[in-house]
Amino acid sequence: MMPDNETPRERVRVPRVKVVVPDLPVHLVSRPRLLSVLDRAREAAVTAVCAPAGFGKTLLLAEWAQRAGDGTISWISLDSDDNDDRRFWSVLLSALATNPGLREDSPVRTLEIPDNPSSDPAFLAEVVDALDELPQPVSLVLDDLDQLRDPRPLHGLRTLLRHRPSGLRVVLSSRAAPPLPLGRLRLSDDLAEIGAKELNFTFTEARALFTVTGAEVTPAALSRLVEETEGWAVGLRLAAASVACEGGLDGFLAGHDRALREYLEDELLQQLPGDVREFLRAISIRATVTPALAAALSGRPDAEGLLHELSAQTMMVVREDRAGNQYAMPALLRSYLLAELSRREPDRLAALHALAADWAKSVGHPAEALAHAAQAMDTAQTQELLRRHAIELFLSGAHSVLRRAFGVLDDRTVAADPLLALVVANLYLEAGEVGTADLHLAEAQASMPPERPAEVRVLWQLTRSRRAQVQGDLAAILRTAAEVDPAIANGTGLADLAALQHEIPALVGGDPGGARDRVEAVLARAENSGQDHVVIRCHTMLAALAAAEGDLRAMTRFARAAEERRGSRGQQGVVEGVAVAVLLGFGELLRGEPGACVDATARIARILPSSSPKIVENLQLAAETLRGAAAFELGDWREGLQRMRATRRAAERGATMSAEYAALCAVLEHRAALQLGAGEQAREVLHWSQEVLGAPGEIALMRARTQLSLGRHASAANVLRPLLEGASPAVLKWSEIEGLVVGTQIATRTGTPATARRLLGKALTLAESADIWHPLVFAEQDVITTLTGLLGKLGTGERFAAQVLARRTRLGCPPVPVPLTERERSVLRLLPTMRSIDEIAEDLTVSPNTVKTHVRGIYTKLNVRRRRDAVAVAVAQGLLDADLIE
Repeated sequence: MMPDNETPRERVRVPRVKVVVPDLPVHLVSRPRLLSVLDRAREAAVTAVCAPAGFGKTLLLAEWAQRAGDGTISWISLDSDDNDDRRFWSVLLSALATNPGLREDSPVRTLEIPDNPSSDPAFLAEVVDALDELPQPVSLVLDDLDQLRDPRPLHGLRTLLRHRPSGLRVVLSSRAAPPLPLGRLRLSDDLAEIGAKELNFTFTEARALFTVTGAEVTPAALSRLVEETEGWAVGLRLAAASVACEGGLDGFLAGHDRALREYLEDELLQQLPGDVREFLRAISIRATVTPALAAALSGRPDAEGLLHELSAQTMMVVREDRAGNQYAMPALLRSYLLAELSRREPDRLAALHALAADWAKSVGHPAEALAHAAQAMDTAQTQELLRRHAIELFLSGAHSVLRRAFGVLDDRTVAADPLLALVVANLYLEAGEVGTADLHLAEAQASMPPERPAEVRVLWQLTRSRRAQVQGDLAAILRTAAEVDPAIANGTGLADLAALQHEIPALVGGDPGGARDRVEAVLARAENSGQDHVVIRCHTMLAALAAAEGDLRAMTRFARAAEERRGSRGQQGVVEGVAVAVLLGFGELLRGEPGACVDATARIARILPSSSPKIVENLQLAAETLRGAAAFELGDWREGLQRMRATRRAAERGATMSAEYAALCAVLEHRAALQLGAGEQAREVLHWSQEVLGAPGEIALMRARTQLSLGRHASAANVLRPLLEGASPAVLKWSEIEGLVVGTQIATRTGTPATARRLLGKALTLAESADIWHPLVFAEQDVITTLTGLLGKLGTGERFAAQVLARRTRLGCPPVPVPLTERERSVLRLLPTMRSIDEIAEDLTVSPNTVKTHVRGIYTKLNVRRRRDAVAVAVAQGLLDADLIE
């Protein structure tokens, strides 16, 4: 009933577009992870989807509503006109009236609206009563709730939520936290929330977006984009459009994209007062700001309150910690504001950096102070900070900051100061640029005073030792490492780096001894003192020491720790970067994951300088061997085998090769060559191995494989026996397991199942304890058949055996083709020439019948019936080189 002093009035006419679910774009990227959150939230009284503009709130809710398609979701697209109280209620009731199960005479359709509905208790009671009669639960979506600013409709909405009918769920979409009693709902567990963090696109979702829009970028570039945009939906869409037009992302990420600028201006910045925009511009010179720094940069004593208000109401500033001591802007907004400041007010930009440098210096943050002093082009302060903090910052891993700072100083200033010249030399050594480092070493030597400070003396020794290590000169490594004086180093901040450098001979000399314990002690001290650069080098050395000792789990653990720390410090250190990639690739191949091995070693290309020092070249060769072996296991047999052969031949031309690396190259290439029937290449590998390795277990393994491939089972068993019995120890733990697998294969083929079971059980035990899967995952089919037949009889090896078989099935690698004999390969090479059988026989000095026999064998093994098909399949399998065929 209406109050006596009110006259019922007809509803305001509502455009249909306001109460229907918006159409979805053609290039929609569905987001099932968020749709499921909305589905689960249907039991909550209110669901709040809050994030700034461009986070995909409307698209997400529209997809959710359209997917339901059962009339249980009513939709309202709010705008500024809905601040009229009567219009708001007209829209709300019209939206609910779209429910297909609603009676024609329902009050939801017929209820008249008074002049001030939100202040009319009787009207609001009638609305609640009408909604109580809904035939099924309904979710009411209020999109763009931030458009409601008039207190009257907001009051009415609060009343509706307070007296919410049991069948009504309310879904709110807003750019900021709505002025509704969400706290009370949160306490009573009646509120579901989806915020900006949840709405951010994942890498997988971003990749789907770029795929549907046809924009092509590398995975590395896309990963960087997701990180820079923080998964902001509209940012990613604009980036995809920018890639389509410009072909790259650099301009977009620097804030120079026109569409991005227009969006930020129109959708975000125009809503703010001018003084607030200036505040954001001032603090944009820093990725994060404290209230104190924001006050210093902006000159506003109310900076803390303004930061809090911006984070709570606009989300243009995000509080990074619960205490409210650190705030950050979205990366793209900050890039845009910084670009605008640089273009329009360069002098102000320099002055702001100078202010930030003074502030950082006053609170004891030298890296930040140096970065801002360099940005301000303040050479005096930059030089002073470098003299005081360069070594500290180098050890902490702030290499990118140091490089930018040294770029501000002129060459004469650096050359005249031996400490600065040595730090620059070390920066170039870490980048793998030995020639440039040598120039700065010479400058340091020329400017060295007669009485050198202890810090300079130790840094000189360390720099020369590091240079020898980067160059890969074994004699120089041993000599210069011995020259580092620990007694002098202990009185400086370089003590831990000096202690670490003393362990290099133990690694390169192949005699680890107790080096691992000593390096772990250095690691602990470096962690405590914040010397991230030393930490990375410790992790890398520990990984290499673990590999040399056969502790492959520890190798992977340390290598991953080094890679993670390198990523957090801007991927510094070419030598460590390449070494870690090789060790990780080796670990992945050991675990029977060839695809992951390729991914790990492929990262090396992004690390390498234009010209690589010797040690990096040697590491590259190891990586190429691993990539070749991985390609072979993935079914690219020809490319994999050729890569391994090319790498070995490159190593023969002067690479400094450890016994482990030589054994690795030999075992992998020899095995692959035999499997493809490339007997000549296998013999070449064996001959090379005997010269390089002498006579370790790997030689016995390769000779046994050769005999097995020829069908000489007894001979193969005799040759293999010294390896299996420990009389001929292997260099690699891998080879021990491979030997047991070959022994199993011999026993299987000679009909001795008890021996096969014993050897296979031992292989499983050793492989599981060492985390080496490869020999079993990629074993030949007769071994796999034996393993499958023994399931249920392997005791403690049962679980690991099942895991090996499951991994083999998951990889789905194609079987290696049946190898051709040497004579069949000779005949095959002549098939593309179109010579007749008699002509081929004459070329090979055999009878035509012999050639016909070999051709039949070729056809059978290649599963073809015609010469043309045999040539095509042989090319596809890498048995013939397509370039040599006319």
